[in-house]
Amino acid sequence: METEVFRYLGAEQILRTLAVSSPTPRQKEEVPLWVYLASHLSLRLPGVSSIHAYPYVVRCGGMLNALGPTVAAKVTHPDTGDVTLRGAGFNAKNRYDRQTPCDQDFLRKLARDTEATALQTWYNRDVARVLQAQGAFDPEGLFIGDASYLFVPDHPAYEDSVRLLFDAHGHPLEAAALAALTPQQAARCQWRRCYKLVSLLHTDRAGSFCAWVAVRLLPGTANACPVLYALVDEVVAAVGPGVLRRLLLNRGFLDGAAIGRCEQVHGIDVLIPVRKTMAVYADALGLLRWPEVVFTPYAPPPPRPVAPPAFMRGPGAGAPAGDEAPGHAAGPPGECAPPGGGGDPGPGRGGRDQRLPELGELPRAPRRRGHPGGLWRWA
Repeated sequence: METEVFRYLGAEQILRTLAVSSPTPRQKEEVPLWVYLASHLSLRLPGVSSIHAYPYVVRCGGMLNALGPTVAAKVTHPDTGDVTLRGAGFNAKNRYDRQTPCDQDFLRKLARDTEATALQTWYNRDVARVLQAQGAFDPEGLFIGDASYLFVPDHPAYEDSVRLLFDAHGHPLEAAALAALTPQQAARCQWRRCYKLVSLLHTDRAGSFCAWVAVRLLPGTANACPVLYALVDEVVAAVGPGVLRRLLLNRGFLDGAAIGRCEQVHGIDVLIPVRKTMAVYADALGLLRWPEVVFTPYAPPPPRPVAPPAFMRGPGAGAPAGDEAPGHAAGPPGECAPPGGGGDPGPGRGGRDQRLPELGELPRAPRRRGHPGGLWRWA
């Protein structure tokens, strides 16, 4: 499968397209940026996070099978049967045979020197445009906004990371709250160094895939609400209106002005579950008493034919007849499950049921001129 992915990326010139706009701190290009992107992708596909494992992953993966001998070739010794790599190289600086397409130190240093904000902006804009060009967005336009804690080893070298106190369920606590806990509960709390990852995920109604379309990495104490709506504006500006149609959020993203902008400016239906004890729930019940509100029976949409990924149809193949666009294509570094797989469609909180709710069961409330309206539009 990895070989097929790289063959599709090479045939469609996706890596070279992304390399044109990829941020780089280097003034002189010693190694093409598309090789740098392909090398990192070869590490992420099998779930390897250490760059030092690059020589091993290259020998076992399918990147070289797809890119061919112009990058590197596998050579088998006729007597011992040992397989070695012979890289063609991209400059004449080395005096010895190259064992990999590029050195692992090149990957590490370039990743370290690249500015983090510029890299995330490139992913949120340019990668999103490539996903759109490859037909990776489902026509129903379901997106999920999420903010999760990203834990790292307790070392101050992690820039902008913070140490927070978490309970046994992974929820942050104030240090003063320890006094209200029992000794057994307090013993299970621990200080952990973390970031906060705000992400915008794309999926379909069946939850058959999950793709990270936009991300922003923040300190663990940052407020995720304004950042999430900034990601929505950024993605809409990159791919245009009509791609992001429905946005599923939790109560932490309640913001009337931002939700109203999503509804009125971008045409996005925002769905946020609320508790019965919240004032916004009472407001919703009041709107339902309007005489203009009409309840209609709900019927789920007919199932669409499932199209195979584009890289399995071959280079240049269009969408199958009867399907408006492929439901999902070969995933970029942000894709967490293969098309049609049974992976968890949720935002990465293990053990929690991430099945999407049935949309459209609520009535459509009337909208008033000048009212934000973001909380009251249902489909």
